[in-house]
Amino acid sequence: MIETDSAAFPIRVDDLDADWLLALAEDAEVQSRQAERRTLRYAYQWCVLNPATEDTGRATWYELGREALDCDEAIGGEGTPLVAAFAAEQLGAALRVSTSTALQLMADALNLRHRLPRIWAKVEALDVPAWRAQRVARATAGLSREAAAYVDRRLVGRISSCGAVTIDRAVEEAKARFEPEEVADAQARARANWHVRLTHPAAGSPEGWAGTSWLEAAGDTLDLTRFHDLVCAVAEQLEAGGDVDDLEIRKAKALGVIADRAQGIESPGKRQARTRLYLHVNAEDLDTDVAVGTAERLGPATLARIGEWLGRSRATILPVLDLQRSDAVDEHDPPEWMRELVVLRDRHCVFPWCERDSRACDLDHIEPFDEEGPPGQTRPDNLAPLCRRHHRCKTSGRWRYRGHDDGSYTWRSPTGRSYRVTSSGTLVRG
Repeated sequence: MIETDSAAFPIRVDDLDADWLLALAEDAEVQSRQAERRTLRYAYQWCVLNPATEDTGRATWYELGREALDCDEAIGGEGTPLVAAFAAEQLGAALRVSTSTALQLMADALNLRHRLPRIWAKVEALDVPAWRAQRVARATAGLSREAAAYVDRRLVGRISSCGAVTIDRAVEEAKARFEPEEVADAQARARANWHVRLTHPAAGSPEGWAGTSWLEAAGDTLDLTRFHDLVCAVAEQLEAGGDVDDLEIRKAKALGVIADRAQGIESPGKRQARTRLYLHVNAEDLDTDVAVGTAERLGPATLARIGEWLGRSRATILPVLDLQRSDAVDEHDPPEWMRELVVLRDRHCVFPWCERDSRACDLDHIEPFDEEGPPGQTRPDNLAPLCRRHHRCKTSGRWRYRGHDDGSYTWRSPTGRSYRVTSSGTLVRG
């Protein structure tokens, strides 16, 4: 199997060692970014060559069959030039893609050039693959120009490595900051769809298993979270009592136990379920008419909704935690304050390009804990959140890493490549 590198030099892939093959893979990525950038440039220039006029009309999303949207909505977001209707057909044919794909490509090019100039500059410099920038363009297409500019500023420093979770979070922050009324409206629309449905499959149907039905619920996030925590707690009680079924089966059984308790029927176990919801609110927002706070993992919520949750819950106001605290303990497991510090300091798994929320991660000892070692091995600067998969990967010895005083981490792969994980994203060090 023969391939060519970016210098058009022929290379026999079968004869390559691991290091050379990875070097060629990196070279191929550069070529791919060049090709994607070229396609976006062509799509934008096609828009320039086909401006909307009174005779041509303008390209709208109605051309993609999005009847649910306003058929007069232009393909580009607020602040982009209008493009002639039916301009996408020729471009799509030339690129050998569907018209809808070409139309979306044109929209991405317009939004990047006119609404996300900082991210577009990264694409031009080949620092960012076009597909990643296009993901941001599509996520921000419905935002105001001001809100899109906020996302552009917010993500430009990390766009080279951020994924869908980070992009969506930035978009939600922009909505909360610039369009708080829309957040409130979205909550109201979602509330109209709350429901609880019990479905019994018809006898003889493929799903008609005797004694099995489906319960579906959509409702207040806090209510459903508390109920799910209760279900999980009862499932744990069942296991402690000797139930050997899988967790999901025990959770289903727990519904019956909860129903029995509600009717005063004796059930084993006394454990109470607990719910912890982390809410972040700026004090200066409390006096505004439509203010928005943030619930960790859930995103923005109006203060009215947060107030409803707190009014029906036992709320604990935690003091501000000093993130510079450096106390050490001798035990392997960190105390609660130390875990909270690390979670707030590093919001996600610190493995390259991993965005798993730190609250769902293990806390790893960067320098492995030694039962016979010196005291004070468990301390904030020797702990970092790793999701279970990457924790196992590190523990197996395949990858190694170390922390730095600036809060970043340097990882080294099994083949010797180095990656720097920073608060702005992951950097390849070679």
